[in-house]
Amino acid sequence: MDNARQRTLVAVLTNPPLTAGLRTINRVTMAANLLGFDRVVVGNLFALPSHATGAITELGVSPHGWATAKSHLADHLASSDGVLLAFGVTAPFGPARDHFRSQVRWLIERTVSLGLPTWQVGDGPRHPSRWQRWTSRTHPDVGFPEALRTSLVRLDTTAHESEAAGAEM
Repeated sequence: MDNARQRTLVAVLTNPPLTAGLRTINRVTMAANLLGFDRVVVGNLFALPSHATGAITELGVSPHGWATAKSHLADHLASSDGVLLAFGVTAPFGPARDHFRSQVRWLIERTVSLGLPTWQVGDGPRHPSRWQRWTSRTHPDVGFPEALRTSLVRLDTTAHESEAAGAEM
């Protein structure tokens, strides 16, 4: 029996779906495998489910859904070996936007303080439903798995270290 600890990747999405989300889970599992992780845990920036992320503009006015998600994310990050930012490139509007931005800042600060390697697809934290669009444009003659492997970009979070250190004081 192999007693080696499995390496865990936390895929940070926006919020839970109203469906099973199998396509998203399959995509983040593929990314985890390409990055050499054994298992995936999904965390969300916002705790309340919706059919589309645009609903967060209304659902996310109160800090409640953000605080609940932060608590769960903190637990996931503490027991993970890496992070995949996959919450999308569009922020909600209005007061929810402020909560969203604060949550993203906290997430980056936390990954830096924990020393967790962090990835995204291409030049932003694209949602898995947009990965194939990105890869087909940037690698048009390459199959999806290989294009995704090439598109997984490790972030240099050292630029955020001084910000994170300042935030902890």
